[in-house]
Amino acid sequence: MRVLAELNEKGDRCNVYFRFDQAFVDAIKRVPGSIWVPREKGGPYWRLPLEMTSMRRLREEFGDELELGDALRAWGIVAVRGEQKMKALAVADDWPLEDLIVYKKLPKLAEWFRPYQRADVKFLASTSALNLLEPRLGKTTETIAALYEANIEVGSHLIVAPQKALDSVWRMEWERWTEMPVFTFSGETASTDRAKMIAECFRMSEVGEPFVFCTTADMIRRGLPLDMEMSLVWSSFTIDEFHKTGLPEIKNVFPQKAATLKMTETHRKYALSGTPMSGKPIKLWGGLHFLNPQLFSAKWRWAEQWLDIEKTYGDHRVIKGIKEGREEQFYEHLAPYAVRRLRTEVLPQLPEKQWIDVWCGMTRGQRKQYKTFEADAEIRIDEYHLTSTSILAEYTRLKQFSNAKCEVEILGMDEDSGHIEMKLKPTFDSGKLPNLLEKLAEQGIDPDEPEGESQAIVFSQFRETVDMVYNYLTDKGIKCIRVTGKVTKKESELAQRVFKAGNDNEGYRVCLMVTSMGVGITMDNVETLHGLDETWVPDDQEQVTDRAINTNRNHQVTVFMYRSKDSIEENIYDVNVYKAGVNKDVLDTLRQRMKEKGVA
Repeated sequence: MRVLAELNEKGDRCNVYFRFDQAFVDAIKRVPGSIWVPREKGGPYWRLPLEMTSMRRLREEFGDELELGDALRAWGIVAVRGEQKMKALAVADDWPLEDLIVYKKLPKLAEWFRPYQRADVKFLASTSALNLLEPRLGKTTETIAALYEANIEVGSHLIVAPQKALDSVWRMEWERWTEMPVFTFSGETASTDRAKMIAECFRMSEVGEPFVFCTTADMIRRGLPLDMEMSLVWSSFTIDEFHKTGLPEIKNVFPQKAATLKMTETHRKYALSGTPMSGKPIKLWGGLHFLNPQLFSAKWRWAEQWLDIEKTYGDHRVIKGIKEGREEQFYEHLAPYAVRRLRTEVLPQLPEKQWIDVWCGMTRGQRKQYKTFEADAEIRIDEYHLTSTSILAEYTRLKQFSNAKCEVEILGMDEDSGHIEMKLKPTFDSGKLPNLLEKLAEQGIDPDEPEGESQAIVFSQFRETVDMVYNYLTDKGIKCIRVTGKVTKKESELAQRVFKAGNDNEGYRVCLMVTSMGVGITMDNVETLHGLDETWVPDDQEQVTDRAINTNRNHQVTVFMYRSKDSIEENIYDVNVYKAGVNKDVLDTLRQRMKEKGVA
């Protein structure tokens, strides 16, 4: 044997020894996490993280040339058993209710769980993990129950979530099932209340009283008073909607903090998202890095191991999908760290959402304006070699022109880059509005029937479009409400109340919503949704349309997507079909295959 691998003295790393051989050096560099330790620092040897993926890759690279030391071999036996246990838990369909600790602590919550949730709680209590259940399947309640199941509820718990979910989701669920004090701290919190809240949290922490502190990524970025998140000792740290809330590689909201929070020895970290990938497997690394920044320390090294990397102009590299032939190994690598469920798997009685494409012709004025600005955009892209940000701005404007003819105000132009700043105000001159009015009327939402019961959600990526359609429908005599970034907490709560099944609709027939607001809101009296445009990320449309789903109601949800013919929206449609396919293959097809084989 020419290569020896053994545990270090502390038993927390693997050291690899061999005489210099360039082929061996190249091989060890391909093992994830490998670091050269020179003689002046205690070497010479290569150091590896003590983790099964790296150990398997080590065996793969060196084959019969590799010899395992006794301590590493003993560690491997225990680690394999533990890994298999976590994989089995991750795909288990049920867990005996009476075997759950949380059943004794929160019996009403445990009894309320469906079988798959009992298994999920057991998994989540055992380790820090990604909770990737599809929206509306209970990620929030599973997180609460897992903390009690892990016996760490007596402590301080930090939750970072979107603004709209702080009170309507997290506070509501904690107060529904537990007696735990919950503090929500955001930009909407009155300044007079902030100091009192922070002081009370410090007091409770000092005397050992448990509490939950919910805040937003924006408040973390600004820095909480006294660096609260860094000063207190936390028993758990949860990031909700991690794909957009702000993990290090996504929005740089937690530059150093996520890795340096003071945590108890028995702490748990949870990253939640029903739509975590947006068609890009590399986005999963952010969640894994949050869970274990030492193990998943290097984004590019992780990408090189699992994903295709395409070299473009200069030294620029673009991360693509999973490498051919490594698909099943990729899911085996992911399985011990993540739980994933689909509604179709665990609630087959619920009808799937029905998606209907409504292709609309642009009006004469709208088409003329669109073609003019499309030609101008092509010229600027070709002549000025615009940056990716400027090109995206051009595409975004074309999307707005696809919605309606706009009043255009030129704010300025950068002569060097060719980038033009514009302010667009959409008008009623739109090929989509008559189609929207027709579909609403078919549903019974008609100015001639103001007392009807049917309700609908209309959504757009653009607040200006939401405002325009609000004015259009209001002028037609249809009572509407808006949910945009400018609405108050009171207005948002009104929207949830009047669009929730079993409540008085108070005459409101349509809720107009910005796509990004589709988080933490339940409007399950709605059976039809109308998307006036779509982002480049299919997950965004899934999130907002899931607002109409309640797993306790068996109703058909229909989504009409309005797209203008001969416009950029045709390209967006093609891109999203591809990305949705990637999401399904990585998160679901491979997982189900592993489950059927009995490997995971």
